[in-house]
Amino acid sequence: MSEKEKNKRREFLNHVCPAVAMAFLGVPAIQSCSSGDDDTDTGSGNNNGGNTGGNTDAGYTKSGNTITIDLNHSNFSNLQSQGWIQFTAEKMLILKLSSSSYKAFDGRCPHQGVHTAWSYNTSNNRFTCGQHGNSYDTDCVTPGNGGVLTCYNTTLNGSSLVVTT
Repeated sequence: MSEKEKNKRREFLNHVCPAVAMAFLGVPAIQSCSSGDDDTDTGSGNNNGGNTGGNTDAGYTKSGNTITIDLNHSNFSNLQSQGWIQFTAEKMLILKLSSSSYKAFDGRCPHQGVHTAWSYNTSNNRFTCGQHGNSYDTDCVTPGNGGVLTCYNTTLNGSSLVVTT
């Protein structure tokens, strides 16, 4: 085969193969691990949208990298009753360990950084990413697929949970 024929064959494959691959795999294969910039925050009954303005009417305030949450506010009732919430307004997960101890995590999946719909498994203390199905331990040390959930510092002051991101 001459050099000219090899180049024509290579050019043909470069133009045709991506289209053929797209026809077989489709768009979902490309979107399944998106960067997350255009992902929306959805979820189950544990989803807490709050108010992105961070005012006290929403049950929390934000000042710099500190978020103060009124645990008695109705927006955070699932945290008290079910033990965890996906706090979508601030893109974090909050876990109630006991009446006096809480943990907070970045709500981005360590695998691809998407803000996603999370679920929590109480039997193994792991959050599961709704986008990829990967699960992550809540000990802030044990890696899941793609890394460790980023943990935030929390302090309880009466009925106020202070989270420092």
